[in-house]
Amino acid sequence: MTEERAPATSNWPALVAARGPLLCLVTDEQHPALVEIARQALEAGIDLLQLRGPSLSAARLYELAVILGPLARQHGARLIINDRLDVALAVGADGVQLGRRSLPLAAARTLLQRCGQSLLLGASVHSLAEAEEAVAAGADYLLAGTIFPSPSHPGQAGAGVELLERLRARWPRLPLLAIGGLSATNAARVIEAGADGIAVISAIYGAASVAQAVDALRQALAAGSQARRQPPHDGQSA
Repeated sequence: MTEERAPATSNWPALVAARGPLLCLVTDEQHPALVEIARQALEAGIDLLQLRGPSLSAARLYELAVILGPLARQHGARLIINDRLDVALAVGADGVQLGRRSLPLAAARTLLQRCGQSLLLGASVHSLAEAEEAVAAGADYLLAGTIFPSPSHPGQAGAGVELLERLRARWPRLPLLAIGGLSATNAARVIEAGADGIAVISAIYGAASVAQAVDALRQALAAGSQARRQPPHDGQSA
């Protein structure tokens, strides 16, 4: 059994305390207006921007990060780089999201220590077993999915909110985000299940109005947070 550890930096707890459930936009590398949509979402008040581009070169990711980093800081958001620790270090990002294809999390932590840097290290997990490994290796937060079927992972069944419930029961204090098929219609459910926030792609990149999409997601997150604070219903009328 792995022990729960506090995040390596104070960024995450302060952000959750100040804003409540977090809203993270993951960039869509195929979208022709990748930067413009991200800019609009930052203006609308997202908390985290994760730059993702599995098929993009390090050079292109760096170019995008140089553009998006200042925009994120201007609007009080955090910039997370998916997969590429080198790019995250080069642009002074707030963190890096590591998955199955990334540098091992323990190796990333060692490299940061050697560089004298402190970045948030997020781990993408799909099961309790993967989460155990990630926490043992030093993850600052977990990004759990795929919760519901998602266009970005065609043919993959969703794990459901039960995965979030198991993770929250195992680590009551470890920051936890949910990803996969999330929208304004189901975001409240994942917050009720124990997530500290959500990460979305198509819910914003596929919206007719970015501002309206962010507002709708915010309302759903607030509803989930309120429901989570309510005492369990015993089924009896007052």
